[in-house]
Parts: sequence; C-alpha cells; structure tokens
Amino acid sequence: MNKWHRIKMLHCGLMAAILVGCASTQVSLETDFPSPLVERQSTPVALIINESLTDFVHNETVEKGGDFVIEVGSAQRALFERLASGLFSNHTFFESIDDQNIAALAIEPDIRELQFATPEQTRTDYYEVWMRYEFKLYDLERNLKSTWSIPAYGKANKNNHTGKRDGLEAAALAACRDVMAVFSIRFSNEQLVADWLKLDSPVIQDGGE
Repeated sequence: MNKWHRIKMLHCGLMAAILVGCASTQVSLETDFPSPLVERQSTPVALIINESLTDFVHNETVEKGGDFVIEVGSAQRALFERLASGLFSNHTFFESIDDQNIAALAIEPDIRELQFATPEQTRTDYYEVWMRYEFKLYDLERNLKSTWSIPAYGKANKNNHTGKRDGLEAAALAACRDVMAVFSIRFSNEQLVADWLKLDSPVIQDGGE
C-alpha cells in the first residue's frame, strides 16, 4: 500500500512539474497614458484606429518557459487618443481609411512586430519588449503617400515586479510610452512627415474657357 502511495505521489509531482513548465503567461495592457508636452500641430489630421491595431495579440511558446500571450492591442486606442490630444489641435478618429467622411490628412498606425525576452532567456535582471510600429500617411483623397516606421523598446527590472506577467506588462507599457515619445519628438523633424503635411493644401489649377 505504501509502495502504491509513493508511486501515486511521484506521478502527481511529475504532472505538476509538467503543468508548471507549460503554464501560460497572459499579459494584457489596460492603462492610461500621459499626453505629450509638445507644440501642437494646427494641420487637421484624421487618425485611423482599426481592428488590426486594437486586436493585436502576440502568441509565442518558449522552450521550457511555457506559452506567452501578450495583448497590447487593448491599450492602443487610449495611447493614440492621448498622443493626438497632445500633438494635434484639430484631430478626428475613424475606424477605417475607407470611411467617406474623412476630410483631412490621415494617419493609420499598425503594429508590425513584437518580440520579448525574460530574465531567464537573457540571464539579466530585465524583462524586455521590442515593438515595431508603422504609420501609413494618406493624402486628402485617402491615397497612401508614405509609410513611417518607428521601433519602440521597453524594459522592466525583475526585482521590481512579482512574476513574468507583471514584468512583461511593465516592459510592454514602457515600449508603448517609448513610441509615443519618439513619435512626438520626431514628428516635426521627419522629412517624409514634412512632405506629407504639405499635402494639406491641395494645388488649385487655374483654368478658364
């Protein structure tokens, strides 16, 4: 009886170890963001916040680390609402570039890539998150004119957080704040953005009979 009891306990212990090794770490960002303190742009701008952005989820299985689900899409609307309120004095939001009511230059943000690393992977004290945003710039006729790519990076010290979920959440939030800062600072100095802003004044051709 004792023998079978020991076998049963050993089996339970092995199953528990397997489950722990394959546990899922779910990260979801729902937070507020500060508005950037920069000079506002007077050019009317439409921001396209589509489902591809707000539903963005990164899924990855790490060997001996389990499954990771990092949902950053839920924070994107709040992020760009705050960004727009600080950067543009005249802005509107739409869900699709195909909306016929758009009557301004349009920006459509998208997350093209997300990577992460845990302290166990890098043998450091930090959780790290890398993201790459792309901003499609449309003219007044909703024609795509340029694409502006911005990398973002965030990290969080493991000693300040309890567990993988909290650490990765902090690092992902830092990456989101990083893209806000880079976008705000570089917006007025980026040449392709400057060329795009000039499209706000359509060329009026002289004509007559």
